[in-house]
Amino acid sequence: MDRLEKEKILEAALFMSPKPLTLDELNSIANNQSRLETKAMMSELISFYSTRKSALEITELPVGYQMRVKEDYEDYVSHFAQNSMFNRGVMKTLAFIAYKQPISQSVVVKYRNNKAYDHLKLLFDEGFIKKEAKGRTFLLTTTAKFIEYFGKDFGKAKKTAEKNRGILSEPATTVVLTQKETKSELNDSVNDAMEEKEDLIEKEGTQ
Repeated sequence: MDRLEKEKILEAALFMSPKPLTLDELNSIANNQSRLETKAMMSELISFYSTRKSALEITELPVGYQMRVKEDYEDYVSHFAQNSMFNRGVMKTLAFIAYKQPISQSVVVKYRNNKAYDHLKLLFDEGFIKKEAKGRTFLLTTTAKFIEYFGKDFGKAKKTAEKNRGILSEPATTVVLTQKETKSELNDSVNDAMEEKEDLIEKEGTQ
């Protein structure tokens, strides 16, 4: 198989994959003897898409390579995306962690109820969160995989507004996504989760 045919196979694999593909995975797909050869092919594909008039691009991410829609066109087609990996409850738990990280597991369970234990196990197994032992509980944060799936710098504006209104007492963090950078389902989950949290804070304040 010649080099051009291998590049077409790599292009097809990236088009079909719902997640980034690592260099090792792509190397195996192309059946190359050297990872350097595959990396060179990927550089050519990235350059090809960056110079053509296309709504798609191929990017190199910390977790691998991904074909995706260019940012300028996301708003037009984002409603076609299928975010079926998790149900809404799991998404709300993930959004809550992303918004408040680093956050203790006990606090997540307090605000998301006992079902959060199942949510956390699923999110941990899928690689979207990581945990670090802290006393009798765990400290939870999102991972690089979360950033690649949902974006970065999420919720800055919303959190700043809430802090100014006196809802939050701790300093604003820089962990959350703008609506344009995130997928719509996660954004909706954040709003729902934070509305629930505000209601709980208000109730606790009146007790």
